[in-house]
Amino acid sequence: MVRPFWANLDDAWNRLLHGRGRSEVPDIINWADVEASWGDIRSSVINSLRSGQVGPDYVEILDLPKNAVAVRPISRLSVHDRLVYDTLVFSIAELVEKQLHDSVYSARWGDDGKSFWKPINSWVAMQKRGVRMIGKTPFQLARTDVVSFYEHIDVGTLAVDIQSAGAHPWVTDRLISWLRMFQSSSHAWGIPQGPDSSAILANLYLLPVDEFVHRAKLNYLRYSDDMMIFDTERESLRSALLEINSILRSRRLSMSMTKTNIYDTISAISQLESLEKDAIAYGLKIGEIGAGERLYKLFLEAIEEEQNDRDVKFSLFRMGNHGDDRALAWVLRNLKESHHLASELIRYLECFPSRLPAITRSYISAMQRAAGHKYESLEQRVLQAATRQGIQSTEIRDMAWCVLGDKNKSSLPREFAARYLGRVSTIADGQLLRREFENEADLNVRRALLVAMYEARSVSRTLLEALADSNSQLTWVSRYLLGNPLVPLPR
Repeated sequence: MVRPFWANLDDAWNRLLHGRGRSEVPDIINWADVEASWGDIRSSVINSLRSGQVGPDYVEILDLPKNAVAVRPISRLSVHDRLVYDTLVFSIAELVEKQLHDSVYSARWGDDGKSFWKPINSWVAMQKRGVRMIGKTPFQLARTDVVSFYEHIDVGTLAVDIQSAGAHPWVTDRLISWLRMFQSSSHAWGIPQGPDSSAILANLYLLPVDEFVHRAKLNYLRYSDDMMIFDTERESLRSALLEINSILRSRRLSMSMTKTNIYDTISAISQLESLEKDAIAYGLKIGEIGAGERLYKLFLEAIEEEQNDRDVKFSLFRMGNHGDDRALAWVLRNLKESHHLASELIRYLECFPSRLPAITRSYISAMQRAAGHKYESLEQRVLQAATRQGIQSTEIRDMAWCVLGDKNKSSLPREFAARYLGRVSTIADGQLLRREFENEADLNVRRALLVAMYEARSVSRTLLEALADSNSQLTWVSRYLLGNPLVPLPR
């Protein structure tokens, strides 16, 4: 039985509302204004879907750090455009799911037909399966992935794939229109990075690769574009890689030269998640003596000269949960240098509220050293955390004003600067926030400034009422603030 599209819309909204915590593109008030007006917003999205007027007019591309020096482009969509996109993709998700073999672990549509498997659980399950396969047979491993995969998906080719999936033309026409509009609305190309729903289209795009490996009867695992092929013969693996490379080229994709290799059995094990980490996690779970020391040892090894980011994240998450503060000194010193891990480092720091003075000094130092350079994601994360932790700091306040006033920055750090200023404002700050609102053109920053003015008690009810009754895109937040809410802190 085909699910009605409005059921997919409700699923899309629930994922957006409950998945936006410490996400790549968090919201300053956790979409509280959207939730308060969900009935009206839902009707607006349904009207767009019915009319066929779909596709974003504008897409903001945020450069989020991938490592210490590289970035990846994340598409920031309006709530309306995001819900339209997710709803349309979810409408073909079951059809894509039926085409996938059990060797594919990314973006699997859940057993209830409504939800994804949890990404981190799927990734770990794939790694463990690879270890078991090598444990049973002394396989060698061929591993590869695709260069800038999402960006280089060819929408024309994908459109043919979507049409062949067997969905109702009503859905396919709108989804293809949305994707083409996405490409023409900004300097974005390929499919949006950020929304989980894009991973479903990614699976659809790589079906020819999956089918080739399945027909070749090779042992194979894939998570998004990360592909692993197992065989006892090196030449067999080399031939498979050459054929996969040819298939990828036919779909306008390029195999990563730096990440394509064949590993012997011993090296293959090291390519998969460490069995030691599994043992540590289990030891912590059952309270095994010495598990904490082994975790700390793993952390120390991870921060050696060639820092292992994956092990740093693994260690800090568990050390924070178990109240182990031995990583505090390193985290406090390295917030700026490891800015690409800011979310994980800040989460660890928040596990130790008694150390707030030292944490505040670390935030100040990181922002001071980042000032004048391109560390927008770090600035946003620090301001977000300072707001959430209720930090009152003259230094952070002054730097927040600098971030807010720099219109060359992307909107996200400026929004969190506004939210912080609204929480720590003086009477003069409230007046200046009103001036910033009057001179601000960016819609997202204007929304954040309205919230900041409300929390600084410097917004007039007359202004909110005028915006609430208008066709402005600030209608929803204005109606929300007119209810005198206690605005939630950013997660």
